[in-house]
Amino acid sequence: MIFHDYYADVPGAEVDALVQGQELGRLVTVGEDGTPHVGLYPFVRDGDAIDLHLVRRDEQVADVAARPRCVFEVDEVLGVIPSYWVHPEYGGAATAYHRTVIFEGVAAVAAEPDRVAAQQVRLLARYQPEGGYRALDPSDPLYRGALAQLAAVRLTIERVRTKFKLGQNRPPETRRRIIEHLRARGRPADGRAAAALEWTLTQSPRGGQPRSATEPAPAARRTDP
Repeated sequence: MIFHDYYADVPGAEVDALVQGQELGRLVTVGEDGTPHVGLYPFVRDGDAIDLHLVRRDEQVADVAARPRCVFEVDEVLGVIPSYWVHPEYGGAATAYHRTVIFEGVAAVAAEPDRVAAQQVRLLARYQPEGGYRALDPSDPLYRGALAQLAAVRLTIERVRTKFKLGQNRPPETRRRIIEHLRARGRPADGRAAAALEWTLTQSPRGGQPRSATEPAPAARRTDP
C-alpha cells in the first residue's frame, strides 16, 4: 500500500476517532516458515500500546513469543465507485474509498491469570461499560477455567501509518460530484463515504488539495492505489 502525503497527512484527533470507533482490529504475525498469520480481535488502545487477548493455543501466540515484531491494523471500508463518476471514458478512474490505520511494533505475551484478568477488565470497560457481570477475580471458579486458557497480548507501538483514501487526488469539484452520486446511490455505507469525502473539503490539511494543483491526464493514471 502506498502512503501518498495527501492520503497520510491526517490530524491525530481524526486517527484516534477512527481507531476508537472500530470494534475489531487485525493482528498480523509471522509464522516459523515466514507465512503471515492474521487474526481479528476486540482491542483496547492504551496510549502507546494495543491490548488484545488470544487463546493460548492460538498459532499467533507462538508467533509473538518467537518473533515479537508484528502489526495491528484497523480500517473502515467505505465502498467503491464506478469510473464514469470521475471520467466519461477512462475505466481506470474506478476506485475504492477507505480509512486505514496500521500500528507497527513489538508484542509481548503474558499468561499469568492476574495479568490476563487485568486486561479483561480493560476490555470489558470499553465494550461493556454498563457492567452486568461479576467482578473478575482469577480465584473465582466462575472465571478460573477461562482465564487459564487465555493469553494477554500487548503491542508496544513504534510507528503509526495512516491512509485515509478519500479522493484527495481529485479536484474539489470532482469530489463534490462524487459526493452527490454517493448520496443518490444510497448503498449502506454511501452516506458515511459521502461524509468522509466532505471532510476532505472542509477539514483536511491543505484544504484537501494534492501537492500538485494540476491533475494528470487520464492516460497517465494506470492505477488509483
